[in-house]
Amino acid sequence: MKLKALKPRLHNAMFHTHTVSGIVISFALFVCFYAGAVALFMDELYQWENPNARIEAINPAEVDYDKIVTTVAANIEGFDQSEQFGFVPPSKVNPLIEFYGSKTSSSNVTERFTASIHPTEYKILSYGTEPMTHMARTIYELHYFHQLPLIGIYLSGFVAFFFLFAVFTGVLTHWKNIVNKFYSFTIKGKWKQVWTNGHISLGIITLPFQIIYAVTGALLGLSLLLLAPSAFLMFDGDTNEVIKAVRPDAGIKYDKNAMVIDDGVSINSIYKNVSTSHPENPITYIYARNFGKEDGTVNVLFDDKKGITGDGIFVYGYKDGKLLQAIEPNNKAYSKGTYGVLIKLHYATFGGIFLKIIYFILAMITCYIILSGVMIWRTGRDNNKYTDKQRRFHHRVTKLYLAISLSMFPALALIFIANKLVPLEMIERVFYVNTIFFLGWLLLTLIGLFWNNYRKLNRNYIFLGSVFGLCIPVINGIITGDWIWKTLVNGQYYVFSVDATWLIIGVFGLLICQFYLNTKKDSEHILENSEDELVTIPDFDEKKTPVFQSISKDS
Repeated sequence: MKLKALKPRLHNAMFHTHTVSGIVISFALFVCFYAGAVALFMDELYQWENPNARIEAINPAEVDYDKIVTTVAANIEGFDQSEQFGFVPPSKVNPLIEFYGSKTSSSNVTERFTASIHPTEYKILSYGTEPMTHMARTIYELHYFHQLPLIGIYLSGFVAFFFLFAVFTGVLTHWKNIVNKFYSFTIKGKWKQVWTNGHISLGIITLPFQIIYAVTGALLGLSLLLLAPSAFLMFDGDTNEVIKAVRPDAGIKYDKNAMVIDDGVSINSIYKNVSTSHPENPITYIYARNFGKEDGTVNVLFDDKKGITGDGIFVYGYKDGKLLQAIEPNNKAYSKGTYGVLIKLHYATFGGIFLKIIYFILAMITCYIILSGVMIWRTGRDNNKYTDKQRRFHHRVTKLYLAISLSMFPALALIFIANKLVPLEMIERVFYVNTIFFLGWLLLTLIGLFWNNYRKLNRNYIFLGSVFGLCIPVINGIITGDWIWKTLVNGQYYVFSVDATWLIIGVFGLLICQFYLNTKKDSEHILENSEDELVTIPDFDEKKTPVFQSISKDS
């Protein structure tokens, strides 16, 4: 079956646009998808990364939330209730109460702090300007380049935008034979053909997923830039009106000099009211603004985690408990529901754990599509149309992209190891864990630049990641005493799942490395001069280009 082909001039324009846009964003896009795939399970990873959270979960309705605020005020000097503070009720994934607030020092400097509180003993387990452990959060922040101050989120937004551009131009490029190419997928033949088949076939399968991620990623990353023109065109430059249209609670103005009152509504009563009126929608976050004052509010966010529109928010006045603003799950205006839908589509916070697994698999497939696109670009320039200097440049670019991307696998395992080796009680432990991760990733990338053979580069990164992965459940058992068999017997399934997953990944990774070695041993005399070898460049005169001779023979 053949569809109507594009005109030659338009086809060439789409082809070159797809190639250029894809190769420019390839390694950044790989980081977004790889880190984002792991970050999908950020909540499920928490009990593994924080041993203090390995306690039995209680019903969040049994917690005295007013006592939480009193405990924080009594134990954290300078706690300012007039500034926004909030807390996450306990849940199965995180049985602790996570509290976020602000404190003012003696020099009138205000800074944010976070604290973990035991849900029944009301004891502050950890407290500081940053959480005790931040591993999953670091991976999550990496997927939108938060580590790059100011520009990171915008950079990720532009990467998503150009990814959307690359997706559409790719579809148009292969439009004529898109159906035939999908059904003719094979792993036989030359490597370029294998990469091309996989790139097109898997690209078609994951096309809806990629469009969703490209659109939501671009909108979330560039939201401020997109909202600014709307403010000038629709609200005479008043950005508060734009924010109010999307999140009514964020558009409420407060008076810092408002009268202080002592007989305001209790947080417990508000929690009970919301949980009673919407029992099918668990409360996910409670926060207060200008608390203790006449115009203060208590805001309750809830989400059933099942439907794409199952979230909502109620805003109550602190003075009398009157409902001021409401976004109900089944009664939302378009403007007030759009942002929540974008969040759910992007982070898979609906449909449960199985949807996250599907998202994860599709994200990993997209990572393969990205790398196969790089290899297609590389082999497409391995011909006599390009000079020796140009082909060397193409090789170095490919090697750099592969090194940055593939080294993420062992670097990811490294942050899990660092999370256990750096003591929980160490001051600024998050800094040290993150330093080990990013410096380790940098070192692994630099090492990969010395492996000229793509096959060897891929095999070595798989080997290192597999060995590190096998170490993770062992180190967790030694440090915490929660060995993988104990967590299974004790019903600590979130902890068990992380250790078991890394164990499976490590075993399969070593089997893949063994396959690599056996394949090379059986066909070494063929691969040395074959066009199927990933880095052999037979079109070059080896006498004139000794550098490529060493590349093709290096194992």
